[in-house]
Amino acid sequence: SSPLIVEGANLFITDSARRALYDDAGVVIVKDSSANKCGVITSSYEICSAMMLSEDDFYVHKPKIVDEVLSKLRHLARMEAELLFREFEKQPDALPAISQRISNAINLATDAICKKLDDTAAEEVETLLPLFKDHLPKTISDLAFDEVHNRVPHQYICNAIASCLASKLVYKEGCDFIEQLPKEKLASYAMKYIEKEREIAILKDAIDSTNMSEHERSAIIQILDSGGVRTALNLNLRLSNEKVEG
Repeated sequence: SSPLIVEGANLFITDSARRALYDDAGVVIVKDSSANKCGVITSSYEICSAMMLSEDDFYVHKPKIVDEVLSKLRHLARMEAELLFREFEKQPDALPAISQRISNAINLATDAICKKLDDTAAEEVETLLPLFKDHLPKTISDLAFDEVHNRVPHQYICNAIASCLASKLVYKEGCDFIEQLPKEKLASYAMKYIEKEREIAILKDAIDSTNMSEHERSAIIQILDSGGVRTALNLNLRLSNEKVEG
């Protein structure tokens, strides 16, 4: 029998069959939610292009948009695969079970952030718009993002921001990061994460303009990229707790 099955279609194999194939035959299975995630993302791009572009604009720029979509899909598929195998290294299990953890973590964070955005001032939501803009193919953004509020429903924008932020957290920090946070604090933590990410970006720019050697500069920036945001966030929370206790 095949040592590897990649589910190109949704619900291709039942959960019990996946478990039996892994436990009894050692078959590695890449679950539909991981293997076919780019299909879902492509559908979201189709919806966004339909809302944001005229039919003429779309057809004029279609070749460039398609190239940009494919580039984004390759990047997103790599992030999914890298997280899948990072989680496997931390806690070995059948890959479908890990795929389900990833989906659950993203959905949990997305729902919490969506709820938070419902009660967030419009000015603060506006500061999160770059998350949605960066997610889109560049040509769509360049052509129409300045009209996003006129062309895209507010709730869709909030849902897109929540999904982008949730995905950023899970792919960067892993499933444990989401699972260990109290549900009632998850959304607030996500908002603070973005604040610290902006601060780290400013710090990286400052370091990049110093006279230190290229090797030292690259090493520091790599450290900031790998854990700077989470470290800064944890330090901020610790200082806040000490202030409260004091």
